[in-house]
Amino acid sequence: MLFGSNFFNTSVLTCSKVLMSFVTVLSLFSCNSFKSEFVEIEPIATHANGLEYLGMQTCTECHKDIVEAHKKTAHYNTSSKTDASAFNQILNSQPNYINLDDGTKIEITKEGKTIYQDFYVLGNPNPVYHTPMDITIGSGYRGQSFLYWNEDQLFQNQASVIGTMEGWINSPGYASQINNTRAVVPRCMECHSTYAASIESNANRISNKYDINNIVLGIDCQRCHGDVKEHVVFHREYPEIKEGQHILKYSELTQKQRMDACALCHSGFRQPAWDQENRKFISSFSYQVGDNLDDFLLKSNMGSKNNPQPEIHANQIKLLTDSKCFKMSENMDCATCHDPHEQERGDFQNFSLKCISCHQSQAHTQKTLSLANANFNDCASCHMPFVDSKAMQVDLNLNQLTPIQIRNHFISIYPQENSLP
Repeated sequence: MLFGSNFFNTSVLTCSKVLMSFVTVLSLFSCNSFKSEFVEIEPIATHANGLEYLGMQTCTECHKDIVEAHKKTAHYNTSSKTDASAFNQILNSQPNYINLDDGTKIEITKEGKTIYQDFYVLGNPNPVYHTPMDITIGSGYRGQSFLYWNEDQLFQNQASVIGTMEGWINSPGYASQINNTRAVVPRCMECHSTYAASIESNANRISNKYDINNIVLGIDCQRCHGDVKEHVVFHREYPEIKEGQHILKYSELTQKQRMDACALCHSGFRQPAWDQENRKFISSFSYQVGDNLDDFLLKSNMGSKNNPQPEIHANQIKLLTDSKCFKMSENMDCATCHDPHEQERGDFQNFSLKCISCHQSQAHTQKTLSLANANFNDCASCHMPFVDSKAMQVDLNLNQLTPIQIRNHFISIYPQENSLP
């Protein structure tokens, strides 16, 4: 028979084999397509040690609320590409020039989408400097400074903004004379960016040269959480697994490691340690969260016999660790009071709740209770008052330097507000 049972069975078997082969090929193709589309990630920058920076946009896939909240913090906004439109108000409402003591005049002008600083000397109608404000440093609470590129070299502009767009001033630390070539060294960028690939000098000198295409401005997720590529790849492949895998978890760090993560930028003016084996200073950005910071930065600015208190600016770690609160706590660290993902500035009641969580049994004296300015929703005003910084002073006029006030992180009982213990 033409259509006998043997022929039928053979035909069915053959068709089944072909179908199974097709399904197998289709499955393999689909798997490869998935990995190609969803697993391979293009980094926005690459660390010298090979760590790839993926950018916070990648983190929004699973942590949108945290990322959006973090974008409002001073950490994230500590550096950014200058947005000229953000300065329209000050450019239209303030005198956009500074007169320096040597007769130099700095004018701030906007040309298209770029803001420039022009320097004029007496008798010369043409500026001796015409430098763009390429990078903005600072979140805009106490003020902002600006950096400019000269090929691959990074310099600080001399004119800064004071307060929240309140006017233009000579940048802190500048003498009142023309000097628009202050180099921005890697230690500066280490505290004001997630990463900046430095171009090292052959003479082992500190250089202000950077790979302009290998910089991540602002403090983003990876500055604290390290390498996240494996974490992202894993959770894209297994979205049903909600517990974070292949990611640095602060809960697994020691107290010293947690403090070191903040101390990188909040422990005063520390110099890089010396690499004896390679006969050079340890480069910036070598430290990664979990390392021992003392292996990367020398301890300094820890006070002296004549001035036992460390400088209030940028040395919150020393002040905090000297406090009785810290010494009597086994696990206290910066995150005990601060949520690094949230913009908390001005939320005094929130900070006070952190204090009360440990000091519920503490009672104020009748003398304290009688103070007219006592605010029991704001513990910090009395126990962590603002103090004048000796390092951060600005010349609001030509004849006098005005100190910037910084919150004192030495938690104590102060006889008078704004006095050191």
